[in-house]
Amino acid sequence: MVKRAEVLGAAILSDGRFRLTRTLTEVEEGDGEIRRFEYEIYHYKGAAAVLPFDPVRGIVLLVRQFRLGAFLATGALDLLEAPAGMLDGDAPEACAEREAMEETGYRVHDLKRAFTFLSSPAGMTETITCFVGRYRPEDAITAGGGVDADERTERVELTIEDALARIDSGEICDGKTVALLSYARAKGLI
Repeated sequence: MVKRAEVLGAAILSDGRFRLTRTLTEVEEGDGEIRRFEYEIYHYKGAAAVLPFDPVRGIVLLVRQFRLGAFLATGALDLLEAPAGMLDGDAPEACAEREAMEETGYRVHDLKRAFTFLSSPAGMTETITCFVGRYRPEDAITAGGGVDADERTERVELTIEDALARIDSGEICDGKTVALLSYARAKGLI
């Protein structure tokens, strides 16, 4: 167990969309040993994600879009995922509602916090708060598709069984989406 951790210094390597630092840290272990190490860390804002689901029809609503990181890692031209985005000074719940509307065009109801997780704790500060929320066909307000210049989303409705099978096949491999679909199944939401 770590008894103490202290940041001794950080050099900014990049300050674009995300800040990247080389951070020197000192850690005191439970046995008294002192260790120093230096890592590159990406500093992200918090984010929120939502899994819209329709319990009457037994389906979930995901979006398909191009993600550069996924393309560089796997060659995937698109990713099937739950709507999500970075907090813009708002609360995670408000962000989840906003992202669902922007990306899918649907208003979600009865939003419930599912969990918060660290997306990649060894190298990023990002936390993602995940929600589930109900929607119905009549909740469509716009066509969706995203609002940012680098974002173009397509709505995809799937049964929970189809979505879980796509996790098994590797088609759905986004961490927040895998976790939200597993949560929805475990809690019997669909």
